[in-house]
Amino acid sequence: MNLLTHSNHGGSEFTFVVSRASAQADDKVHTVAARKIRELEMTLTDFHLESSQMMEVDGNPAVELFYQFKNDNHVIYQRQTIILLVDPATGKKMVSYVGTCPGEFSESFQKQYQEIIQSLKFHRTK
Repeated sequence: MNLLTHSNHGGSEFTFVVSRASAQADDKVHTVAARKIRELEMTLTDFHLESSQMMEVDGNPAVELFYQFKNDNHVIYQRQTIILLVDPATGKKMVSYVGTCPGEFSESFQKQYQEIIQSLKFHRTK
């Protein structure tokens, strides 16, 4: 699911993107989040981590990161939820949900983001 919303001014106000990647067998959600923070620090201009918190999404351990950085002299805010899923057939997978807002992550966008995260349900093999 990739949700892109647009303002009346034509620019994107809030985007929501899902990415997936393989994870190592010994990875834990907090170690994957720490690695992601180091990558963001190295690749984003003026990166600043606002908060990091452990949580659960559909019974799975997760980490929510909230941070800001600059892109073309504009401040961008992102909220990212990282979840590790275990598939007996293929191993661990990392799923990352990222909400992005230029300027500020308003209360309305925060609500949208939380509603999406809270609605997630993962397929479980029996």
